[in-house]
Amino acid sequence: MNQLELLFATGSAERTILKERRAGYPYSVTAPINRAGTAELTLQSISGGLYGGETLSQRIEMSCHARAKLIQPTATTVRRANNIDPAHQTIALQAGPHSNLAYLARPLIMMPGAKLVQNWWITLYPQACITLFDGFLSHSPGDARPDWHFTSRLTACDALGRLLAAERMNIRGNALKHFTAFGKFWCFGRSPPAVLPRLPKAQIGASALPGNAGFTIALAALDGGALCEAMEQISPLLVPPPVCRHAPHS
Repeated sequence: MNQLELLFATGSAERTILKERRAGYPYSVTAPINRAGTAELTLQSISGGLYGGETLSQRIEMSCHARAKLIQPTATTVRRANNIDPAHQTIALQAGPHSNLAYLARPLIMMPGAKLVQNWWITLYPQACITLFDGFLSHSPGDARPDWHFTSRLTACDALGRLLAAERMNIRGNALKHFTAFGKFWCFGRSPPAVLPRLPKAQIGASALPGNAGFTIALAALDGGALCEAMEQISPLLVPPPVCRHAPHS
């Protein structure tokens, strides 16, 4: 069972409303604010982080023509697993025809001894857009060994189940050298911006997704502060996005 389930739909005057909401522990969701027809709300966790052995799941669904933006004001800390099973987190995003969803999570903070298995499931209907940010940073108080382990998978498909994009990561903190904070914008059903900003404290790279499915913007930074600063500079270029386009899968 999902601890968080949200369904957005269009109401009167083409304004997006939060039609259904189920938010169980540890999630807390603010009432949406409507800005130019887009429902904006804040997603928070009240548990203090992700803990070993814990399993959390979210499902966010957009009905036809709905527009929503979810932000996370604070980062989620992944705590030491203490020789038990890793924490598991699943996030499923589904965008119906002509809908638009922006999901902007803060980077995960990987603490020494933390273990996390994360799965993203993306479903994109015709003429829909999804923009999401996925990132993590290494944090070792008192020069503790960064012996954390992070496994992340992202799978994006169209409404017929055809694969649009996939990524698999298996990262150990003690393998990181120069950069210690990483993030990526995934932009489905969109064309990239004409110009990307210069980032003095981070490296940036943009890539087109196969099949004209969209693009990604990858970031590598020296620390979490630099990563969040880069995220703040790039987000306005992507959210709110222009009119979506989603070409047929090829």
